[in-house]
Amino acid sequence: MESVHPNCNRRTRAEKATLTAIVLFAVLGPSPSASAQSGSEGTDPTEARILRWENRPASPFSLEGPARPGVYLAAVGSRAAWLGFETGEGEVWTHPMKVARDLRLSFLIPQYASPVPGHEVASRVGAYPGYAEVVYSHEAFVARQHVFAPPELPGILILLEVDAVVDLEIRVEFKPVLQDAWPGGFGGQYLYWDQENRAFVLSESLQKRNAVIGSPWAREASAHPAHRLAEAPSVFVIPVDRDRAKEELIPIGIAGAVAPREEVLENYHQLFEGDPFLPHVTQYWGAQISDRTLHFLAKRDTGEPPLTSGGPVSPAPDAAVPAHVLEWAKINLAEQRVCNPDLGCGLVAGWGPSGSSFRPGFGWFFGGDAAINTLAMDVTGQWAEVAEALRFLARYQREDGKIPHEISQAAGSIPWFEEFPYAYYHADTTPYWMLALWHYWRAQGDDDLVRELWPAYEKAYEWCLSVETDGDGVIENTTGGLGAIEVGGLGEGIHQDIYLAAVWTAALQGTAEMAEAIGLADLGSDARSLFSKSRMTLNARYWMPEEGYHAFGILQDGGTNGNLTAWPATALAFGLLDPEEANGTLNHLARDAISSSWGARLLSTESDLYDPLHYNNGMVWPFMTGFVSWGQYRYRRPWAGYPLLWALWRLHGDWSLGRHPENLSGAFYQTLDATVPHQFFASSMMVTPLVRGLLGWEPNAPEDRATLAPQPHPEWTEFSAHDLWVGRTGIDIDYRRSGETVEVQLHGHGPDLELTYVQGIPLGGGDIRMEGAPDGTRSRIAEGPHDIQHSVTFTLREDTPITLEYQWTGGLEVFQRHPASLPPGSPSSGPRILDFTRDGEDWLLTVEGEGGTQDGLYLQGEPVVVVGPDNARIWTALDGDTRGLWIDFPDSGPRVVRTVRLRPTGNSK
Repeated sequence: MESVHPNCNRRTRAEKATLTAIVLFAVLGPSPSASAQSGSEGTDPTEARILRWENRPASPFSLEGPARPGVYLAAVGSRAAWLGFETGEGEVWTHPMKVARDLRLSFLIPQYASPVPGHEVASRVGAYPGYAEVVYSHEAFVARQHVFAPPELPGILILLEVDAVVDLEIRVEFKPVLQDAWPGGFGGQYLYWDQENRAFVLSESLQKRNAVIGSPWAREASAHPAHRLAEAPSVFVIPVDRDRAKEELIPIGIAGAVAPREEVLENYHQLFEGDPFLPHVTQYWGAQISDRTLHFLAKRDTGEPPLTSGGPVSPAPDAAVPAHVLEWAKINLAEQRVCNPDLGCGLVAGWGPSGSSFRPGFGWFFGGDAAINTLAMDVTGQWAEVAEALRFLARYQREDGKIPHEISQAAGSIPWFEEFPYAYYHADTTPYWMLALWHYWRAQGDDDLVRELWPAYEKAYEWCLSVETDGDGVIENTTGGLGAIEVGGLGEGIHQDIYLAAVWTAALQGTAEMAEAIGLADLGSDARSLFSKSRMTLNARYWMPEEGYHAFGILQDGGTNGNLTAWPATALAFGLLDPEEANGTLNHLARDAISSSWGARLLSTESDLYDPLHYNNGMVWPFMTGFVSWGQYRYRRPWAGYPLLWALWRLHGDWSLGRHPENLSGAFYQTLDATVPHQFFASSMMVTPLVRGLLGWEPNAPEDRATLAPQPHPEWTEFSAHDLWVGRTGIDIDYRRSGETVEVQLHGHGPDLELTYVQGIPLGGGDIRMEGAPDGTRSRIAEGPHDIQHSVTFTLREDTPITLEYQWTGGLEVFQRHPASLPPGSPSSGPRILDFTRDGEDWLLTVEGEGGTQDGLYLQGEPVVVVGPDNARIWTALDGDTRGLWIDFPDSGPRVVRTVRLRPTGNSK
């Protein structure tokens, strides 16, 4: 099914592309290289001129700040990557090869006997979609290093913008590598200086792999042995013509490929001479990601800046409210895509500098990570990349149906699938791939892709059935492979874990739906029956009534691994657990033992196995933080879901600009030495709990239906989400709230759609009124344990906006305000809201806090009094109908749980 993506102003996708191109042209002007060469026929190609831009590259989503030593910075394309640091050093990959490492600049002026190392004078840094900037600032010169990773060319372009008041030479130094990614390898590398092209040429004995590093401005270079790489770094020198530098940028190019040398040299020159100019292409790529996908904006009434996914302002990285969170998450998700000349195009797991090794973070293809990330990409509208990734993984499906867990970038030149143990050693990847196809189909409605991949899907299904051996409907780690745990005592003796069980159970639900949709009724019926059995096992075998939460796993001896972990959150996020028991587990997951101030620990701090620095037994993982947050929202517990969502958003600026780390310490708000700084399942979880959780977006394109059930923070006075896509229909929602009144504007563009909108009413609210629903609307009111849900279902038609107006009286909400900051190194602290329910006319609020301290929460709505315990009290009204609740936590333990009974002031006796 073809998808069309007009934006919130109803422009078509083609119109938006044209508009973006016009805007970029207006900002940057015509191609500097093309305009410069038009009047210079017969010029030596090594003298290609690139004019300085009248306006430096700009982006509405820029992030800027001081240069920090050791902090990751990158420019990533689909065929090449520059992975470096904010002080300017970096390494270059042109897939599947690492070309060079320790690429750095130094600057020589007449007043100094030795060059000034660039990392010592790096002062400012900027991160932009598709490129990065480092500013070197010295009393005698300023050099701006712009690093571009073209979207489709196997090369990196560095442009230097130099201003100097003295003569200046720039030394470009690097250590040549020319080696395949882990665990590949070859020998015979050598390097020489090609004076004609002003570049070093790297090659190997068979000349099948080649790379070029140089600059048209270079004039001299270091000498090297003829038939091997030297121990010393390679250096070429650029004498800066100061008059010329006032008009031109100084280019440095790196190109490489598994290709003949002539082709690589052609790519090298294309970096400088291509038309359209490559920086324009890169910026256009970033603008297109924003234009064709979801946009989100929220405002609060606290006088603080708005929380936004994009906009014209570039706040400092330590701003109180993170900006551009959604935009940078979409950029990161687009940067997953890697095209390997031997393997094809798929999604990698993450990037990070490899140093002297050949593993750039997790820069190779991971099936499970890709599947997790598609859950976000489905709702942002990045559908083409999802379809491509699903096809890629199916291409490498094992003969028995198992989907690959990981594929090295070097797999095309080594017996990766035959002799290495890593390709298929996870069990969860296969049902995750099945789940990913289902969610993509529900978002996009792509029947053709389902039919194309169905042979692979049936093989995957059959493989899963082959590793379910005990008749309980759940596939097993014992027979299938790893699931939640790769290392550590938590996984010892595991027969099946709740993570694997949840993913498989959800995949069965999708199998039934898709099989029935394409006319395979018997298969659909079998899958539906197996789904019921698997879900029954999930709810019965894993629930521990005495502990009040779901276990981690079932042991091979039939016992239970009863550790409290974050892993049940997958089952909760997919809505698979019975509500009453789910609430018990969610109460436990909301405690500080799991939910730290910066995200969810994989294992409770109260477990004997807990180690805050252990990969699986105590670190905080953003991807599981996202599942816990999503699960809290799924069961209508926003006061426990939002703090985790906020913790995820905070990562956006506290570490690498715009990037999101793989994991953090369980003890302090700090990444680890081994943390991958640019991990994509961390980026996807900036999105998934926001859109599928807080916004409650559930698309169902095959049936032309969708659901929106938002649970915004009580202090949000308005929010908007534009370009929520379901098949060929887009939806914009604009939500405004003032006290006990909510106005919701809904606009559709595309074919008619049946939309169910669910408005949450505060627990205890009454006299609920709704106006503005179109004729034929179906409505219902249901009171749950945490709020009242007023739902309406109607047909949303193109260019016929609908405005729903809700009013109610009374009711009460509880929430936490955002902390102003959480400095790196901070320990976990503060209160946790565990539960909020109604008991007759009263409200019961269960809160955990630090023993021996006092802490506060906020109440909004009906005036109340505390009727127990004595160690809680209400502040006077702070603003409007918001009040403070102060709680004393006795010094009876590190963390103490208190239940506060609140009663309407009119019924205070």
